[in-house]
Amino acid sequence: MEGLIVSNILLWCLLLALAFAVMGLVRQIGVLHARLAPAGALMMDKGVAVGDAAPKVTAADRNGRPVNFGYPGEKAQLLFFLSPTCPICKSLLPAIRSIAREQADRLEVVYVSDGDMDAQAALIREHKLEDVTYVVGPEVGMTYQIGKLPYAALIDKAGTLRAKGLVNSREHLDSLFETEHLGRATLQQYLHGGHSHGHSHSAQQ
Repeated sequence: MEGLIVSNILLWCLLLALAFAVMGLVRQIGVLHARLAPAGALMMDKGVAVGDAAPKVTAADRNGRPVNFGYPGEKAQLLFFLSPTCPICKSLLPAIRSIAREQADRLEVVYVSDGDMDAQAALIREHKLEDVTYVVGPEVGMTYQIGKLPYAALIDKAGTLRAKGLVNSREHLDSLFETEHLGRATLQQYLHGGHSHGHSHSAQQ
């Protein structure tokens, strides 16, 4: 009888220990999710600050036609920086095409890459990008100080940089537009009640 009581006590102790362990794991998962949720498109880095005038540069597309970046125009611009050797870049191409179709009336999507032309041509064929504006060359990436890929920058039709950052998913791409609509430089500022004053702050990467 005493052995049964001791056994039950031990089982209850084990159950309580497991419950506390699960609660601790749930808490850690919540903290991790909070840290990772705004990652990617919401990481600010060097270069022009969100809210300032976007750098103005003109570069030729793959067919030799000039493309203006950062100049006022009839539509906003989404610059998508990619590489044929970047697997995540390739995985995001369907989402980029979808955004281009959904917002065709207000948004011009420009693909920006650099490197071997044969590799670029193979990427274009594989993902059926023949009809898009595709720039190959270092000028734009250097002007916007792009260090990691895939990267995106959203410029409004007045030529103001509205959002920028690394993009690793469709959610990160959508967050660029969310920060624009919320009037904040980053989603972090929105979550903490801060307003965009046209100056970026470094975020941990």
